[in-house]
Amino acid sequence: MRMHGTEFEKYLQRYLFPCLAIFGILGNALNLTVLLNRRMRSRANTFLATLAIADVIFLSLLLPNALANYPIFTFNYYFRWFYLHTKVHLLSFANWSSAVAIWCVIAVCADRLIGIRHPLYIRSHVAGYKIKLLIATIVLGPGLFTAYQHVAYKCLVRSYCNGSQLYSRCLPVNQPRWFGNQSNPYSVSFQQFIDISILLNVVLLIICPIILLTALNMLLLCALRQRSHNLLLKGDDMTKPCVDALKHHKTEQRVTLTVALIVTMFTVTNGPSAIVHLLQTVYGSQHENWYNITLFCSALVIFGKASNFILFCLCSKHFRSRLFSLAQKKVHEKLDRRRSSYNMTRKLSYLNPPSRKETPSRSTAVISRASEQSLF
Repeated sequence: MRMHGTEFEKYLQRYLFPCLAIFGILGNALNLTVLLNRRMRSRANTFLATLAIADVIFLSLLLPNALANYPIFTFNYYFRWFYLHTKVHLLSFANWSSAVAIWCVIAVCADRLIGIRHPLYIRSHVAGYKIKLLIATIVLGPGLFTAYQHVAYKCLVRSYCNGSQLYSRCLPVNQPRWFGNQSNPYSVSFQQFIDISILLNVVLLIICPIILLTALNMLLLCALRQRSHNLLLKGDDMTKPCVDALKHHKTEQRVTLTVALIVTMFTVTNGPSAIVHLLQTVYGSQHENWYNITLFCSALVIFGKASNFILFCLCSKHFRSRLFSLAQKKVHEKLDRRRSSYNMTRKLSYLNPPSRKETPSRSTAVISRASEQSLF
């Protein structure tokens, strides 16, 4: 009846993963409130917003797997039926969103690197349809190469104890051994299609992105160091245009530093998982220690997706000020609505008194209005 493979997984799924997932969902939601604001729209912010959406979807898809390790859900018939019939598809969608995230990070890193080497590129205007086309390619491309995962496993769900208990077992469709020592019912061509799809997934969504992201991150850090060196060489005796240009360069420097930290964190937290997944695909080891290593790498991935909000708050002063201003605006709007509702209620009470009494004098009404205004 248990939903975990090892005790290590049970503690991770019960105590660590839910906390990281909830924190990551809330943090990325706050990121979206800033990145999707009209005054914050840019190419890099568009990619970062897509990254935040992909991370929210990824973390949300992890919650059913974490909930399955709590007894209240483990022994619930309806939850087990839902989870056992959908876990393969949830995993496929999670891998899709993870692949979208890595290509969004590559796009952000490439955009900042081009902006440093070609400063006019930052201020140039790019047609909106080109950005939308690029986002669609980033989203749909990984979806095409991860779609095979929906049919890569065959899961049999059986009920026991008069239908009160459900059990499930999944096998890859491309292995010769099948349920009950029977021969694999799938055709050879379909098994070859799954093998090719796995190979393309490993090459295009694991190996190439990690190599490309590592190279771009190194180039970005080198460019960041060179720009810092150039800023230190600037003298204090400058005209106003030079001072304005220096301020602009410092702003771009801070933005580049934030992007570099995000890319570095993404590489550090996702790199081990990619390497382990690659080795597991090649060697196919099922040892318990190997399984625990995979869980540890998954914990790193989840931590990385939950840490973007912390990086934004720590590294971007403009992000913090914009987030605080948006929060203050929402609070003031809510207070204004309550104030208008309260004033409207008092006004209706004056127009429709509960009983026939003497109408209050004008001076009394003025005093009442003054007291109402003094409350806010």
